[in-house]
Amino acid sequence: MAYKILSLDGGGSWAVIQARVLQDIYGDIAGHQLLQKFDMVIANSGGSLVLACLCNNMLISEIISVFEDESKRKQVFSKLSFWEKFSLRNIASLTSVLGPKYSTARKMDGLRSVFNKYDTLIKSGKVAKSIVDTHLNELPQIIGKPGLQIIVVGFDYFKQRATFFRSNIQSRTDVFNNGKYYQVTLGHAIHSSSNAPVNYFDSPAEIDVELLNGTDKRKAWYWDGAVSGFNNPVLGGVIEAITNNAGLNIPLSDYHILSLGTGTGGRAVIPDYQSSTDPRIASIYEKNKDNDLAVTSSRSSFLSDIQKMSTSILGDPPDSATFIAYSILDPSLSNQACIVRINPCIKPELDPATLKFTIPRAYAANAEDFFKLMDLDMDAVANNEVSLITQLCSKFIVSSHPCVPNQFIRGDVNGAHLGYGTYREAKQKWLSVNAVQ
Repeated sequence: MAYKILSLDGGGSWAVIQARVLQDIYGDIAGHQLLQKFDMVIANSGGSLVLACLCNNMLISEIISVFEDESKRKQVFSKLSFWEKFSLRNIASLTSVLGPKYSTARKMDGLRSVFNKYDTLIKSGKVAKSIVDTHLNELPQIIGKPGLQIIVVGFDYFKQRATFFRSNIQSRTDVFNNGKYYQVTLGHAIHSSSNAPVNYFDSPAEIDVELLNGTDKRKAWYWDGAVSGFNNPVLGGVIEAITNNAGLNIPLSDYHILSLGTGTGGRAVIPDYQSSTDPRIASIYEKNKDNDLAVTSSRSSFLSDIQKMSTSILGDPPDSATFIAYSILDPSLSNQACIVRINPCIKPELDPATLKFTIPRAYAANAEDFFKLMDLDMDAVANNEVSLITQLCSKFIVSSHPCVPNQFIRGDVNGAHLGYGTYREAKQKWLSVNAVQ
């Protein structure tokens, strides 16, 4: 019997990609029906918003509409006022280059407003309180699958370490807490997880943490789970599953994992090509040093260093996490393990004849949109920004060519690789071993 894990990356408004993928694979079903198809769901940041919508039993089309509604996006990404930027903590924001842009406190209010509007569970009498005010450990019973494990990732501001907010209060990975089972509400877990620092939100998310088997209730403060390296939380999910399934004799080949990203890529980064002793690689640099599709400068500065550090939480961890998780399940790297990574790659193509980077064929008629997409940050709020992500979905979630490529777990189209180079191939792999019923 397969043990199925759904892993949802962070990525702000780009998480609409995950909802579009789930809709394409499973149809426009309700959240609880989809969650019942899995044994574990682990999510971070934007992915945790998708998870919360599923826990709220929203139709997938309703989840998509939340991400595509500008007024709702502005409730979550509530811009700091001019005077708020004058506070000592936010003063860097006045540069328009560095510093927070959004209010953490108003984000929680926005999340509550969005979920309360779609809270059919209260209206139907299935629950007595809002889903955002429900403790994680209560959710599996409400969803209709008591054994379901739900995990949301955060980063403890003062302790400076990852925190896994779990529905499973008996988790074997939590045995070192001397039997103390702390819980948070779904709303506070999401608030913690979707709280990127420095260039995005202005303060750690303040939440309530409650000891279920005691009298301890306290405040805690969190940044986005991506700060701890879990923007792609799949590795945490694999460790959690294997540890808790110890003694059940589940073969590693029976772990089926659907890992959904929120887009990756950008300009070709080739400053190191300039010094290459390989004539072909050095030639690629020379032919692209004035190409807007490539980054060729090797200069650095204090300001650019800070900017890089503030956004690096979205960089390598998502790429390496799936590979490490894969290596655990299939150390031989045979490409037989059922870890299906679905994540659109937004990157230029290298013309082998001219050695110049070019607009991808899928965007041949939309070159200007491709440049805008590469420059689009995770906090896309305006309609014209989100429309670029919607357009990306239409060029990625297709069965025809040319299409936006899918992210390999490792390797590329020119050599050995793990994973699948197109959405169609990845979807076929998932459905071949996890038939939709």
